[in-house]
Amino acid sequence: MVRRTRIALMATLIALIAFPVAFVLTASAEAESLTVTRLQVEGVPGTIVFVADLHLREETAPLIERVVEEVNALDASLVLIGGDCISSGRQDFPYLDLLAGIEAPAYAVLGNHDYGRSTRDLDETALAEVNPTVGGYDLSPLDDGEADTTLADAVAGRLEAAGVKVLRNEYAVEEIDGRRLLIVGLDDALAGRTACPDELPAADYTVLLLHEPEYRAAWDGDLLLCGHTHGGQIDLPILGKPAAWLGHWPFAGRLDEGDRTLYIGRGLGTTPFLGMSLRYNCPPEITVIEA
Repeated sequence: MVRRTRIALMATLIALIAFPVAFVLTASAEAESLTVTRLQVEGVPGTIVFVADLHLREETAPLIERVVEEVNALDASLVLIGGDCISSGRQDFPYLDLLAGIEAPAYAVLGNHDYGRSTRDLDETALAEVNPTVGGYDLSPLDDGEADTTLADAVAGRLEAAGVKVLRNEYAVEEIDGRRLLIVGLDDALAGRTACPDELPAADYTVLLLHEPEYRAAWDGDLLLCGHTHGGQIDLPILGKPAAWLGHWPFAGRLDEGDRTLYIGRGLGTTPFLGMSLRYNCPPEITVIEA
């Protein structure tokens, strides 16, 4: 009886050790994987490739090198980058140079990490004062002076040097297959900087880029592309996404909002957990958008 109890305890101990080890190994491998999602959206000109949440740093650089190679192999008409280009600071800047390898015209917006901001920095009082309606859209209560604008300017400058045009509440026009495509890039919401330009030119198709989908408004456009959520990054069988337990919105995928399509990408990089890059049932994603 004693011997059986010891064997049972030993088996339980081994299982308690083996399961988290196996999970970490599996989740670490998935964080280094890469998937291509093909999204069909009516009216899209050419082939638009969308990526977000690069979180460039030493650990993610090899993945982003592969991403650039894959993007070029997809023969993109246009590449759009949905923010969080760096992970934590200026030490990440050299890895932004990897984006110079993108062959198609490339545009980006900045995300909260590019401003040195975290969702943990949000003040509940400021959140209550935000106006997310399209008529009176105002995120200025979130601009508490803590956003690192010097860092954001430097990220933008490094991206521009790599050939990626950064749009900060600005627009650009590309002609693809004889059609006029308008790209509206909105600055970061958690930094309190988002403001859609008042006057936009006529176009055959309009794409809006915003890092945080939670702060979108009913702006005119055909397609809105966002990142930020990472799709929760960890999606456990039965238990679901731990990010939701912490009050975050871990959605990724397509939502049709009237005449506008919203797509939230799972992103490429990760928010590290105890220094580890982990993803589970939520692999890094390149999105290819075509009609």
